[in-house]
Amino acid sequence: MSNAGCENKRVIGLVSGNNTGKTSIAECFLFNAKVTDRLGKIETKNTVSDFSPLETKRGFSINSSILNYQWKDHQVNLVDCPGYMDFIGQTISAIKIIDGALLVIDPKSGMQAVTEKIIGMIEESKRPLFCIMNKMDQENVDYQGAVNNLKDKFGLNLVPITLPIGEGENFSGVIDVLQNVSYTYKDNSGKGTKSSLDDAAKSKVEDISGSMVESIIETDDELLDKYLNGEEIDVKSINNVLKKAVLSGKVVPVFATSSAKNIGIDILMDYINDLLPSPLEIMPLKAKDINSEDAVDVEPQAEGAPLAFVFKNMADPYIGKLSVFRIFSGTFNVGGTYFISGSKNTHKFSNLLKLQGKNQSDLSSATCGDIVAVSKITDIYSDDTLSSSEKPLVLDKPQYPDPIYPRAVMPVSKGDEEKIASGLARLIEEDPTIRSESNLEVHQNILWGMGELHLAIIKEKLKEKFDIDIETSTPEVAYKETIKKEAKSEYKYKKQSGGRGQYGHVFIEIKPLPHGEGFKFEDTIFGGSIPKNYIPGVEKGVREALSAGIMGGFPVVDVHVNLYDGSFHTVDSSEMAFKIAASMAFKKGMGEALPVMLEPIMEIEVVVPDEYMGDIIGDINAKRGKIINIGTDDRTKNQIIKASVPQSEIFNYAVDLKSITQGRGIYSQKFSHYDEMPQNIADAVIEERKKKEENA
Repeated sequence: MSNAGCENKRVIGLVSGNNTGKTSIAECFLFNAKVTDRLGKIETKNTVSDFSPLETKRGFSINSSILNYQWKDHQVNLVDCPGYMDFIGQTISAIKIIDGALLVIDPKSGMQAVTEKIIGMIEESKRPLFCIMNKMDQENVDYQGAVNNLKDKFGLNLVPITLPIGEGENFSGVIDVLQNVSYTYKDNSGKGTKSSLDDAAKSKVEDISGSMVESIIETDDELLDKYLNGEEIDVKSINNVLKKAVLSGKVVPVFATSSAKNIGIDILMDYINDLLPSPLEIMPLKAKDINSEDAVDVEPQAEGAPLAFVFKNMADPYIGKLSVFRIFSGTFNVGGTYFISGSKNTHKFSNLLKLQGKNQSDLSSATCGDIVAVSKITDIYSDDTLSSSEKPLVLDKPQYPDPIYPRAVMPVSKGDEEKIASGLARLIEEDPTIRSESNLEVHQNILWGMGELHLAIIKEKLKEKFDIDIETSTPEVAYKETIKKEAKSEYKYKKQSGGRGQYGHVFIEIKPLPHGEGFKFEDTIFGGSIPKNYIPGVEKGVREALSAGIMGGFPVVDVHVNLYDGSFHTVDSSEMAFKIAASMAFKKGMGEALPVMLEPIMEIEVVVPDEYMGDIIGDINAKRGKIINIGTDDRTKNQIIKASVPQSEIFNYAVDLKSITQGRGIYSQKFSHYDEMPQNIADAVIEERKKKEENA
């Protein structure tokens, strides 16, 4: 296939926070392009995009969905991304493969935390951006005020391309500032009636049009010189410069729309065709040759070597695993054999599927700019690169945030542990922000997600897809015990019950070690008071005692035990007798060595707007945390607070932070060290432990 067909393709993503109308806009695209014959509504649960039972039940997007439509002479591939921060991994994956982003804003509700994060990701990825001021049919909406607020906060060069006609219920059309015409709409038809501007509209547009032209001209030095010298600039020159400015990110076009009334969407679709890049206009891709480890620049072209990126995996109830990929270069054919970067295997593709929400249709081939899927290849994973076996390549993987909200997972039905592990493994293939681990210290299976909503959805998916019921709870803390001073201890184990007896006698010295050094055993026996063949039994006995300390039965760490004397019986002594004697001696000595409880301390980094900093610091202090340092993010001017906090205090921090900052704060955490617990808190933990053991 030649490049000619690729020039009229677009690969775009709908991104933003929740409840801004992304899915409704996607439905308008499909309806206007005559893909559907009715306008799908979230309220009536009949959208093409939100098709899973969970999405229709919940009324919002949980997964990114793949759509496509033909508008005039352009083929547009569209990824509709979920809006909640809990599902941000889906948006990160989509941004990796789209060529342009449509950022949807509810001008009445303003900016959401997730929208701020998405803007940062788009700027970092250097994707061209459209800003859509949706829901212009709401009462008391200030279009220009919303544009100015966004411009002030992020420094984006926002250029209104369309302006609203009327406000609230009277919002009936848009003015195309670039073309100096208006479009009015009736009965959700989605097709605007074009007309010349009346005098009132001309007056309204003149000032905005002048500043818009200046914003565009300022991005091109040659055009700017002509403008400053008083030369007249023709519309064609402005349009050419506008596209270059959009592609470089110097200009962000803004559109007024109502997805509920399907107003202004057709004009937006025109500008998607005109201003966003084709798959051939994006920057060359940076790849690595797997054989030589050399960096390679790949020019997107239909006739080049095949190169694609897998950004999504999902389990289809009818045909099994679906791996969805964007083709950046070359052509993929049914029956062709392709290299998979993750497994380093080659596979023959027995099918290629075009996706439209939940529906699939067969293709014989797909090329540069297409988003397609292949089914039933088990070792294709998200973020894999697909390429030719002759020249295997790998593209960089996106960076996902670490999951921050943990819950212990237990089966409702006994014996379901393997089913749970298998089901979670399948879900982790679909979502890179899920993590599952077996914590051997507390003997619990821990599931990590991005927040309460995320884990609630995972729980429902396990039931819906695999018929598995689970219960979740706050994880237990891996407390430990240690000592603070030296002590000596002696214990004689002597037992006679007819026949051969048991005899073991040890003198040990216990010393504290620095934090993190674990356990050290030494013997300084002199003169053979304990034969060498019994000394391993002494060490085994001490190690056994370390597994359950004398305070709360938690593991003992950071101790040095020295065996310095003892005695034995030529007939009754045995390794077992010395093992028991050593275990009892250690427990006795630990009681005299000032035992204390230790708790895990996490280092957290919290990023919040300045107005929440005082509340966050107060909350960290209330959680027994210590502030390490405070800095400022140069781009967003948000405050960055680093602190150390006991793990027991922050299992629910994702929820607390969301509540304190209205969802505008984000944080990450990592294990730092163990530290001594305050005695009153240690006493409470020990008492709780005793109650659990009694109940058990």
